[in-house]
Amino acid sequence: MNYSRIPLDHEPLYIHDRNIIFSNKNKILAEMLDSSYLAMVYTKMEEKEDEFLPGLSSLTDLEIIYFFVHQETHDDEEKNRKKQTKKEYFRDLLQFYTFIHVQLQQDEVSSSLFPYIRKKHIRSYQEWLKNGAFQHRKQGYAIATRARKITVVKSFLQFLYEEEVVEFPLQVAFKKSTVRRKDKPKRELTYEEVKSLLDYYKDHPINYALLLLLATTGLRVQELAKASWRDLYYDPSIEGGTYFLKVIGKNNVERHAVILQSTLESIQRFRKRRGLSTEIDVKSNSPLFTTNKGKAYGYKYLSQYVTRIIQDTGFLWVRNKGPITPHFFRHFFVNYSVLTLGLPIEQVQKTVGHQSKTTTEGYVAETINKGMNAGLYWKKQIF
Repeated sequence: MNYSRIPLDHEPLYIHDRNIIFSNKNKILAEMLDSSYLAMVYTKMEEKEDEFLPGLSSLTDLEIIYFFVHQETHDDEEKNRKKQTKKEYFRDLLQFYTFIHVQLQQDEVSSSLFPYIRKKHIRSYQEWLKNGAFQHRKQGYAIATRARKITVVKSFLQFLYEEEVVEFPLQVAFKKSTVRRKDKPKRELTYEEVKSLLDYYKDHPINYALLLLLATTGLRVQELAKASWRDLYYDPSIEGGTYFLKVIGKNNVERHAVILQSTLESIQRFRKRRGLSTEIDVKSNSPLFTTNKGKAYGYKYLSQYVTRIIQDTGFLWVRNKGPITPHFFRHFFVNYSVLTLGLPIEQVQKTVGHQSKTTTEGYVAETINKGMNAGLYWKKQIF
């Protein structure tokens, strides 16, 4: 196997040739996520630029992908891609690259694949995303997932065109992929459904605490997984004294979620079961919630765990709705706050950390439209 070595002034990293994608995806992803080698990639590019040659001509395909994802496009570091975003970009781009590799195998392309990509390959890729056979699904991806993947690949292809790596603007070969409101998955939970889940696990300190915190705060599962015990604090100046949980959300935006007394008590029961301190301590760096091995939850594992314990209840309505993820509780929080408590959309938007009011409105639009149905005003015994 050939290796393309990035010259380093410390322990070297090897970004492997494209065959490694097939044999060890986790290894290549781990290497790709290490941003400490970006300076060395710039050095390779600048050596070519000093020779009045395109900088990217010094890089292998995988190094080009590496550079595209890690490059700092904003002077303000807060506006550059975060680690989780980079991880998703790498997954989508490596999947695309693997597809192109298979498409071009018959041409026995041994060097860079990018100059050999044609619009027909882009059309085939979009069709594959929609109707292809995959390990964990019967046929293709949902339209929202396809739209996200295509957005990532289009931005990469545009980058290749602007940098003259490819001769044609391949990104224009994609058909439009608009996610309409009706295409978005329904994530509605009623108060009665949430209560039935909580009642089912009322004697289970682990599951009850997780579900109650999700339901009463509207936090994202990523925010919950990353929260530390020191992030929980008491503010005596708010409503005569209120507990808050500080979280860092998307785009590193800090928010403070209200922790109800019942929710606080459930968190303390969780921590007691895990053998952790239950005394508020702003100096403690331990996770808010830990696994039975005392480690912080990975957010994907936590999401899968919550989904599984809900399925384990065996409720008929759970089976009818399909997999219920933690994000359902975020929708519940928004709907309950707006439709039951009558709070303004803008207030709820800020509470849950939506950048756009339109996003928050989308959570409640269908229920609001049902409530405005003219048929509700007809007398029930008109005929």
